[in-house]
Amino acid sequence: MFPNDLQTDYPEVAKFLTNAILKNRLANSYVLIGKNPNDILRISKTLAKILNCTDKGLSVHTLSKPCEECLNCKWIERDEHPQAFINVKADPESKKEQIKIDNIRELLNTLNITSDYFRIVFFQASSLQFLPSDSCNLLLKTVEETPERTIFIFGNQSRNDILGTILSRSQTIYINKKSESIFDALNVNASELTSYNFTEYFPKNVTESLEKSRNAYECIQKDEVDLNDFLINLAVKNYDRLKYEDQKQFCHLHYGITNAYAKLKSFMQPKIVVEDLFLNFLKK
Repeated sequence: MFPNDLQTDYPEVAKFLTNAILKNRLANSYVLIGKNPNDILRISKTLAKILNCTDKGLSVHTLSKPCEECLNCKWIERDEHPQAFINVKADPESKKEQIKIDNIRELLNTLNITSDYFRIVFFQASSLQFLPSDSCNLLLKTVEETPERTIFIFGNQSRNDILGTILSRSQTIYINKKSESIFDALNVNASELTSYNFTEYFPKNVTESLEKSRNAYECIQKDEVDLNDFLINLAVKNYDRLKYEDQKQFCHLHYGITNAYAKLKSFMQPKIVVEDLFLNFLKK
């Protein structure tokens, strides 16, 4: 359903959203986290096109791409569709370039009107700097109980500065480009995290395990490191050493990282993935 370049750069995201469409299991709200706002915008517009394309050959039961020729596809691409793609932008009169509460009231009034289109409500910047807490709070009930055929998409570069209540009502998807090699992946987010060795000793009990997971997660959050890169880095730094020095710890590491990666691919919350990772490191 997605263009070839998006499938190449973001295969997991394209596959996840395609399956959600085919199985009629799209969430009411998504948070898209990524460094490239243009790619987040393209993914969001593509989703709007898929759900609103009027080409006779398009069916949600087939892997068809939007036609890009119908009026809906053209309007969405030009950011001119009055209903199918609602791009919520900062108030032009706001000195801080914020989305004010009056803008949200206007949006909610629009959503209360029944529409024949599948509406994507898009916020390209959803940090508290651009979408302050009073505006977010007014949105909450509608995000939780969206009108029929409506999806909210909140784009941002980091989870850290999005209101927690928005995050709790949304499904988070990380928009990270596919790396051609393990070395490229390690260089995607150069970070002080590479100086840490979290397998220097394995936790002896649950308390110690949670302490180590908290330290790891704080480092990941502080340096805005992609969790996938963290897992790769952890494997590269410790596999060779443990394989020959301590095969029991090597097995723990292999089992923990394999399970963490599987949970990450299923879009489980990163904090839970990290906690489970270090719980799996417990000595048997």
